[in-house]
Amino acid sequence: MIVRFYNSELLCEAREGETLLSVFGRYGVSIAAPCGGRHLCGKCKIKIVNGLFRGDVPDSSGLVLACRTIPETDVTVEIPSLEHTYDGGAYQFISPDGDSPEQVTGSIKRAGVALDIGTTTVSARLVDLDARRELGTYSALNAQKVFGADVMSRIGAARAGKTQELFNLINRQTREILEGFRQKFNVENIELLTVAANTTMLHLFANTDPSMMGEVPFTPVFLEERIYSGEELSLRTDKVLLLPSISAFIGGDIVSGLGEIDILNARETVLFIDIGTNGEMALCHNGKIYCASAAAGPALEGAEISCGAGSIRGAINKVEWADGEIRFTTIGGEKPLGICGCGLIDAMALMLDQEVIDEGGAFSDDQRKEFSITQGISLINRDVRQFQLAKSALLSGIKILCKSAGLEPADVQKVYIAGGLGFYIDQKNAVRTGILPGEFLDRIKVCGNTSLKGAVKALLDSGFLDYCKKITAMSGTMELASDPAFMDAFAENMLFPFEL
Repeated sequence: MIVRFYNSELLCEAREGETLLSVFGRYGVSIAAPCGGRHLCGKCKIKIVNGLFRGDVPDSSGLVLACRTIPETDVTVEIPSLEHTYDGGAYQFISPDGDSPEQVTGSIKRAGVALDIGTTTVSARLVDLDARRELGTYSALNAQKVFGADVMSRIGAARAGKTQELFNLINRQTREILEGFRQKFNVENIELLTVAANTTMLHLFANTDPSMMGEVPFTPVFLEERIYSGEELSLRTDKVLLLPSISAFIGGDIVSGLGEIDILNARETVLFIDIGTNGEMALCHNGKIYCASAAAGPALEGAEISCGAGSIRGAINKVEWADGEIRFTTIGGEKPLGICGCGLIDAMALMLDQEVIDEGGAFSDDQRKEFSITQGISLINRDVRQFQLAKSALLSGIKILCKSAGLEPADVQKVYIAGGLGFYIDQKNAVRTGILPGEFLDRIKVCGNTSLKGAVKALLDSGFLDYCKKITAMSGTMELASDPAFMDAFAENMLFPFEL
């Protein structure tokens, strides 16, 4: 059967008995499916314009779930959500010294690209290697999101024989990024591509099965740096460098970030936290680096939240109470289409302050079913619970990591917050809701996408790889999931803290 797309020339072929979500995955159609096709999230909604199908019943808007829908004839489908785009990426020119794009492009003799592959978002930066300046950026949702919102969903897909499909998605997305930089910035040759990513994403980028990281003892195929020719990965670049990882769940993105903040020269006790679908953290104390990864789940990246969205244009990124009403802002000032992690933290803090929810997370009024932020965007009790699971995992991980180094949270002198969440996070609300310990207030430094910044350094500094290797050599990892103390702390930290 042939699957056509409304207002598009794209054609896909469906196998007998195959769901449309599976078809989308094989052909690289970018559609959000946070639960990985387990029929839980309800976000892979599409409209069948014509053709026969089975498996799901259209809702009042005529939408069906792609994960439940199996075509029986040729069909034409429409993907209505603003997040469900075939590209979704955006290039942006970085003006060095006030130059215009015309003054800069065309004069680039030697170029490099730094690439950060997050589970949710892919970001890239074009660098003029001779002038040692950054010229352009790119960001988009990770095309692999059709296979689920978190790392374990991707590993599960690999275990089901989908490694090649996962590789094809990120490989095609990378090829498009490189080609976009060439065309938009008139670049003839890209000499080097440096890649920072979590360990699973690095495996999939290299077309390596990550399945063994899905079960105890969580064994990666590789942790060391890898160097390829562009031809080996079908990429138009001379060389590809994958930065090294520390463990199955402390990847090259964290190593890159630690290199970016120059962790080896820190003279105080420093905690580095990258908040995403996992809360990866590294504590530097007395010449040692203690690492851990807390499975926060994708709630803070908008997934598994009923009105959730990634950090994309139109996502609500700030919520507050002003002049007797709820006020909010969105990324890019666009019409609100959902709420991202930072907005979710603010909304939870507001619900606590106004006693809409109690310390256990339940609505104080038994008759209340939701907390409305604006028309069409509301939080329900299940959303509160998903947030509690995420914040408890993060807070518990921080406390156990500190304890393993013989410290209390109050002993940490500086806290770096990295990742997309760090761009907009309200530190006081993060403490108010219990994501971070109260002792961290006024010690937090938001540092953005350190993974990408480190990958840029790897382009410009031939010694940066050796620096990263030194970080991995002095780092040790705690397995929180098997630590009874973590489980006890997790249960305790599900409660919201008393008002500060």
